[in-house]
Amino acid sequence: MKLINDNFDDYFESGAPKKENAPHEETEEEREERELIETTIERRSNKKRILLALSMLVVLLLLFFIIRDQFFHVYRESDIKGRIVDIALCGTLFNTFEGQMLSYDVVAPGNVVKSEFDFSVTDDSIVSKLRDLKQTPLAVQVHYKEYKHSVPWRGSSKYIVSAIDTVTIPSYVDNVKDIPLPPKPQKPTEPEESNKD
Repeated sequence: MKLINDNFDDYFESGAPKKENAPHEETEEEREERELIETTIERRSNKKRILLALSMLVVLLLLFFIIRDQFFHVYRESDIKGRIVDIALCGTLFNTFEGQMLSYDVVAPGNVVKSEFDFSVTDDSIVSKLRDLKQTPLAVQVHYKEYKHSVPWRGSSKYIVSAIDTVTIPSYVDNVKDIPLPPKPQKPTEPEESNKD
């Protein structure tokens, strides 16, 4: 049983004439105005798409050059002399050969500064030479490339060895003791307060 009858004319629309759904024929002026609006909207959306694509391209190129400069561009090429201390395969996800050498920087005859130099090796032939030279007391000259930052698959150091040669180090280098570093300044201590009784 239906309580409300929905089949009646609305009170407010009953006096209004009913609109017929007859198709409206478009005049020439209306058609030109509609086409003009459609092409204007289409042109604006095309300009926005082109501007968005160009800005994305600029951002991607900028990002590419920043990454290339920071991680893959050789910042400096140099060499260093010393003795090989260690060469080992290290890493958890990326296994790379990491080495350490004791370098000798001759400031003047008799003045030698010894320091440790950590490096990575990517070439297997250089690794085998370094392992052989580790067992001998021969001095080596390591040619390396320095990058601004390291990447995991290249090694944990930003210094990558590119070549290695054996060299002779002057005899006074072996006889010189390490130059001691100047002592660190100590913080002044506060005077102890004496108990006044």
